[in-house]
Amino acid sequence: MSIPLDRLYHYIESIAKEIDKNILIYRFWPHGSKKIENLIPLEGQLSWAKTATSLLVTCHDQEPLDYKLVEPDLNNQLTKILNTVSLLDNKINNLQKVSNKYQKICLLHSEKRSDQVIKYQNNRCIPVYYWSHALIALDWFRYAQHVRQKKTIKKTFLIYSRAWSGTREYRLRFAELLVLANLHNHCQTTVNPVDPELGIHYELHDFKNPVWKPQTVLENFFPTSTAQSHYSADFDLVDYEATDIEVVLETLFDDSRLHLTEKSLRPIACGQPFILAGTQGSLEYLRSYGFKTFADIWDESYDECVDPEERMTAITDLMTQIVGWPADVRKSKLKQAQTIADYNRQHFFSQDFFDLIAQELTDNLALGINKMNSTANFQAFVEQWEQRLAVKEVVDHLANPTPGQHPGFATLDQVTAVLETLKNHY
Repeated sequence: MSIPLDRLYHYIESIAKEIDKNILIYRFWPHGSKKIENLIPLEGQLSWAKTATSLLVTCHDQEPLDYKLVEPDLNNQLTKILNTVSLLDNKINNLQKVSNKYQKICLLHSEKRSDQVIKYQNNRCIPVYYWSHALIALDWFRYAQHVRQKKTIKKTFLIYSRAWSGTREYRLRFAELLVLANLHNHCQTTVNPVDPELGIHYELHDFKNPVWKPQTVLENFFPTSTAQSHYSADFDLVDYEATDIEVVLETLFDDSRLHLTEKSLRPIACGQPFILAGTQGSLEYLRSYGFKTFADIWDESYDECVDPEERMTAITDLMTQIVGWPADVRKSKLKQAQTIADYNRQHFFSQDFFDLIAQELTDNLALGINKMNSTANFQAFVEQWEQRLAVKEVVDHLANPTPGQHPGFATLDQVTAVLETLKNHY
């Protein structure tokens, strides 16, 4: 299944071009990639002159930022030359794939309280935040608005857990805690002994945080997940009709950042009460967008735990309490929780919510683009290229394009024409 996220980026492009016509949107293709060679313009193949003179908006808004993972494409011969020739501070850095007259790029991202954003901000980026997954979820889960559930409860908790690599290692330890607390029989969930992305068993995995490595043979207690990577773009009505509460295992947990994905919004779209296993303050993040949570019904102090191990223990303790409710208490509390879930669902599909996130995107993008324009130093770009053209190796490369060369590679004629235009107008 191909998830058509380019619809989102065309929408962003339309907003950006209302602010400044000279916009070029870059996004990762295929979606989910973190390879710099897969960061390509939305418009397709463009000339070097176009990319060098446009205001660049780079969309790194699906996955959490990871500064050390995104490196320049050293297979690009021009990049090799510019990164090896000593030309002051003119190296092409990280997400900045081309030397551009603005000297900076707008970085469209989806996380708050982020040290990664600061790293990019200190490296020629002007960060622009918006809650990308809210717009995505409104598209992906749109039919949930019209579904009417008929509950036939089989398990108390619904837990989706497909992959455990990268920032999701904690999910294995969480599954182990479910077993140790004898909660696994109350959960509709699965475990992947072999991570679908890494292709290795968790016993052979070198954990970034060793505390998350389970000592229990998890496959003895859970069925193996058969979910595909695109399943997060869908919802399963049968799962929701068979359970009372979803326990959401977010992408980030053992982290300081706020980065909520469509996973947190799926139970909201489906009208399901939820417990959120995310980073500290994730419930408050949801409330800041107008959603209600369940603090009047059960203990949500887990969301305030800074230490991720304590937060995980607090969540499983809460699940144990819920399982232990007497029948009359359970009926009363779940009825109250459903009232909140119904409110959240209505809010999620409301015009007010769409306007809130769309206006946030528009306002923040306008601030970023205006800052790009107000701090642009075109003279620096001219001086840099004049210094580069003083290096014979650079001139020889630009003057002798290979047959069928990608239009994104600079030629000497293009560079000369752009420099002349900039000198005449700035």
